[in-house]
Amino acid sequence: MVSASTNGSARGSPAAERAGALLPPSFYERDTAEVARDLLGKILVVRAKTGETAGRIVEVEAYSGGDPASHSARGETPRSAPMFGPPGRAYVYFIYGMYEMLNFVTESEGRAGAVLIRAVEPVAGIDLMRKRRRSAKGNHSLTNGPGRLTRAMAIRMSDNRAPLQGPRILVLDDGARPASVCASPRVGIREGAGKMWRYFDPDSPFVSPVRQNRQARRV
Repeated sequence: MVSASTNGSARGSPAAERAGALLPPSFYERDTAEVARDLLGKILVVRAKTGETAGRIVEVEAYSGGDPASHSARGETPRSAPMFGPPGRAYVYFIYGMYEMLNFVTESEGRAGAVLIRAVEPVAGIDLMRKRRRSAKGNHSLTNGPGRLTRAMAIRMSDNRAPLQGPRILVLDDGARPASVCASPRVGIREGAGKMWRYFDPDSPFVSPVRQNRQARRV
């Protein structure tokens, strides 16, 4: 299993072979769109009783406090409360009666913000991901969408508010960065649809195949 050492690194598992520094809460305590872009290339690790999975983040969406598309647009509610909490924690919600959605809380405490993790490129635990996503047609469709990646990596509603520094969920930086970054409108929203707050690695085949890809521009 991956374990964080005192110097902020992770060692001791297949995922750790690609891992580096454990991102501290201060990484997330910034402008939400900035954090979203900077998350591309980072490694998401999830530990479960059945094993450990890891994936490199290749697609995200930003949602800020004053954003009409955000759950926080109407202020703090029982659902959106984690978005107003400490940065560097998970915000997990349930949608369409079937999918958990994983977000990372951003901004300073009391100021809402979150980044939706839309797609990852598997780097460890791929066989386990296949068992969890038996309907996936090939590796590229294992984690190329927010609901797909949470099923493949066993993210649950019980992970809501979990710290992103472990023990169950970790986000690591091994120094990798995408060669370029594209921005597009976000997916599946009506309000705030003009904001170019979806960021992705245009060279990754694991980015979700949505029509917004045709509207993307390099940033």
